[in-house]
Amino acid sequence: MKRFYEDKVLPVGQPSQKRYVEYFSGLLSGHIKINNKPLFLHHVIMHGIPNFESKGGCRPFLKIYQAMQPVYTSGIYNVQGDSQTSICITIEPGLLLKGDILLKCYHKRYRSPCRDVIFRVQFHTCAVHDLGIVFGKNELDETFKDDRFPEYGKVEFIFSFGPEKIHGVDHLENGPSVSVDYNTQDSLIRWDSYENFNQSCEDNTDGKCSWIIDFATNCAGSILCTMSTAHRLQE
Repeated sequence: MKRFYEDKVLPVGQPSQKRYVEYFSGLLSGHIKINNKPLFLHHVIMHGIPNFESKGGCRPFLKIYQAMQPVYTSGIYNVQGDSQTSICITIEPGLLLKGDILLKCYHKRYRSPCRDVIFRVQFHTCAVHDLGIVFGKNELDETFKDDRFPEYGKVEFIFSFGPEKIHGVDHLENGPSVSVDYNTQDSLIRWDSYENFNQSCEDNTDGKCSWIIDFATNCAGSILCTMSTAHRLQE
């Protein structure tokens, strides 16, 4: 597995690809224990504001895919670079997530019908054992080499075991300078690039189809699901 990782994954270099190979390796070695508890996502916090606008700041919106099917789209947040040190996207009630999860955060360009990827991350809920997980810049696909995202930047996910609102997290609320546009009917916002995931590959800037993540996702995902089912039958 180590040789496969060094020979095949490192040249491709996306953190999520490496993560799934680590899942695969951990499952084979027994180092990864299966989490069968339900996970509800309540908050996605971006620490450090990327500079996607000429005057700094960004206009982020979030899309979440489960098994490559869209399950959530947020409103568009308008964040000035010098007004905030973080931005919190809140989902209430909490969103139940299970299995392979792909989360993409886009920047909607101002006065332009285009969007840019701010960060992208993929993980499997059966390998998540904490109600809070953090991905640093070097763990976010494409972002790890994007100078517009601050070096100290990171993305934090806050979960619970139920959909009810989490109390005691008022400090996560955004300041008055942050506005939100909930017009998700915009075709640019509604467009789901993974509807035809098996037919095409998006965001491959080097022109290569990301077969590594397909392989790792399928292997790790299948083993995780099989082991999860077996674990439930033993309970």
